[in-house]
Amino acid sequence: MRYQPGSMIDHYEVVECLGEGAYAESYKAIDKNTGTTVVLKSPNPQMFADPAIFARFKREADISKRLHHRGIVVGLDRGEHRSEPYLVLEYVEGENFRQALRRKDGPVPVDLALKYGRELADAIAYLNDQGVVHRDLKPENIIVTKDDDLKIIDFGTALLDGAKRLTWRHLSESLGTPDYMSPEQIQGDRGDIRSDIYAWGVMMYELLTGRVPFGGDNWLAVMAGHLTRNPDPIRSRNAAVSPALEAVVLKAMRRYPEHRYQTPQDLLDDLDRLDTLDVSTFDLAPESPMGGMAAIESTKRLWKLIAVVAIAFIAVATTVIVIARLA
Repeated sequence: MRYQPGSMIDHYEVVECLGEGAYAESYKAIDKNTGTTVVLKSPNPQMFADPAIFARFKREADISKRLHHRGIVVGLDRGEHRSEPYLVLEYVEGENFRQALRRKDGPVPVDLALKYGRELADAIAYLNDQGVVHRDLKPENIIVTKDDDLKIIDFGTALLDGAKRLTWRHLSESLGTPDYMSPEQIQGDRGDIRSDIYAWGVMMYELLTGRVPFGGDNWLAVMAGHLTRNPDPIRSRNAAVSPALEAVVLKAMRRYPEHRYQTPQDLLDDLDRLDTLDVSTFDLAPESPMGGMAAIESTKRLWKLIAVVAIAFIAVATTVIVIARLA
C-alpha cells in the first residue's frame, strides 16, 4: 500500500485503502476542494517500467470518461493537472457483491436474483452500445448499493472496439477469474460481448443455486470444466426457478459463443417476457468439449506435467532431508 490514511494526493486526502491488485491500488479519498468522497485508482508503481501499463491505464481512463449509466461506477475526470497518473471515480456507498452473497449462504430468492440479473444485463447492454467489453465480470467487480442495486466497477482489463492488443507480462495474472471466464477466454481469445454474457450466466447460475456451475480443487479443474463439462440443470438444485428462467440462463452459458445470446439486448428481451417464452425453442442439448478431444488431451497432459513436477519436488526434498540427517 503506497498511501496511508491522511496522505495527500494533490487535493485528495486518503481515507483508507479499498483494495490492491497486480495492476492498481484503490483508495477512498476526500476531494478537499468540494468535500466529495471519491475513489482514487492509482497504477502500481512497480509496473511503470512496462510501456503497456500506460497504454492500459489510458484505455481505462478513456473508458471511464464515456460511461454514464446507473449500473456502472462513473468516472469523475475533470481534466485537471495531476502530479501523477490516477483515476478519480465515483464512490458508491455499499458493499462488494461477493460479501453480500456470502452472507446469504445459498440461493437468493428468485425474484431478487431476477432483479439483479436484469440490472446487470442492462448495464452490459449499455457497455455494448458504447463499444466496451468488460472481460472480467464477477461478484468481486460489482458493488451492491444501500438501495440494493448493482453497479459494475473495475475496467482495468476492459476492451474497446477496434483497440489493438496490448502485451503486458502481468496481464495474464489478472485477466478474468476462472469461475466466470468464458471458454474462449480460457483458450486465449480476447473475448467479445458474448464473453460478458457468459459471465452473466455464470453469476445468475450462482445466484439461483448457491454455487458456481464448475467447481474443483484448483483453477485448472475449474477451467477444464468450462471447456469440457455441461452444467447441471438449475432446477435440479432449485425447483423454485421457472423453466423459462432456467432456459435463459443456460443459453447465456452455452460453451460456444455462437450458441449464446448474440447481444445483451436479445437477453434482456427474453428476461422481459419470461411468462410467454416457449422453452421448447431453446437448444440446450449437451455441447461437445471445446476443441474436441484436443481440449481433453491438453488438460490431461497438463495434469501429468504437474504430477511429474510434484514428484520431482518431493524427491529433491526427501534427498535434502536425508543428507541433512547424515551430515
